[in-house]
Amino acid sequence: MIRHWIVLRHAHAEAQSSDGADFSRELSERGREEARRAADALAKLLDGRVPRILSSPAARAEATAQIVAERLGDSVGFNARIYDATPGHLLDVFNATGPTETVLVIGHNPGIEELVALLVDGRSQAHRGMPTAAFAVIDVPEGMVEPGRGQLRAFWAP
Repeated sequence: MIRHWIVLRHAHAEAQSSDGADFSRELSERGREEARRAADALAKLLDGRVPRILSSPAARAEATAQIVAERLGDSVGFNARIYDATPGHLLDVFNATGPTETVLVIGHNPGIEELVALLVDGRSQAHRGMPTAAFAVIDVPEGMVEPGRGQLRAFWAP
C-alpha cells in the first residue's frame, strides 16, 4: 500500500503577536485567505478522502489547521513536537502515525521544506523553499519511512 504524506506550511502570519512571542503569532487576513485556498486545493486533490490532520499548536499553524479541517471534514490533533521541529522530528511524527493512508502535517519552516527534501532527495540541505500555505504530497511505502524513500506526487503554492 502506498501512503500519502502531505506537508503543509502554515499560512501567512502577523509579524508580531500582542505578547511578543513567536508561538502566539496569529494569521493575517492574507493568511486566512491563503489557508482557505490551500484547503480548497487539498479538497480537490483528495477527492473525498479525509486525511488524518496533525498540527503544531502554535497559533498560526492551529488557525491554518482549523480552516483546512473545516473544509476537509476532520478534526485536528495537535503535537507539540511539530513546532520548531527538525526534519528528523517531523519524520518521526509521520512514522508514528502507522498505516494511516493519508496524513496531513501542518508546521513551520525551515523544518517543513527540509522534510520534503529529506523524504524525496534523501538530504535536508536540498530544500528549495515552501512559501506560506504551500503543500507537498509525497507518496511513501508501508512501514518505517527512511530518507529518500518518498516520491513527490504534487506541489501547490498560493
